[in-house]
Amino acid sequence: MKELSRMNSKGARILVVDDEPMLADTLALIFQRAGYAASAVYNGEEALAFFAAHPPALVVTDVVMSGIDGITLAKIIRQSYPACRVLLFSGNADTQALLEAAQEEGHAFEVLAKPVPPSQMLARVASLLQQRSSSRL
Repeated sequence: MKELSRMNSKGARILVVDDEPMLADTLALIFQRAGYAASAVYNGEEALAFFAAHPPALVVTDVVMSGIDGITLAKIIRQSYPACRVLLFSGNADTQALLEAAQEEGHAFEVLAKPVPPSQMLARVASLLQQRSSSRL
């Protein structure tokens, strides 16, 4: 697990979850350089353990991972940590079937297609964090 500790002005913590460590670490570094507190973990199990000590404002997770996949992780987060936003991203064709199964259970998720340009990811993250802040007022 790699912890990147610089905080943005709002103190937003972002957790990146991807089973490709290089991708997870790079994305966390992009967020850190944009002023967020960002951490990277490499599977769903590590993500759930992370929540106990460092509840993030936003989780950015890959969809297709061994063990706990991103959609299952997103469902757990929404149920256990409703204030936390979740953004999924995937480069795998199997994602559609997982999304459809989740939708049949009443869960709708936004998924960005890999590769996601950093500017697009940062804009979407800023928007989600702004929505989170507005909903707390």
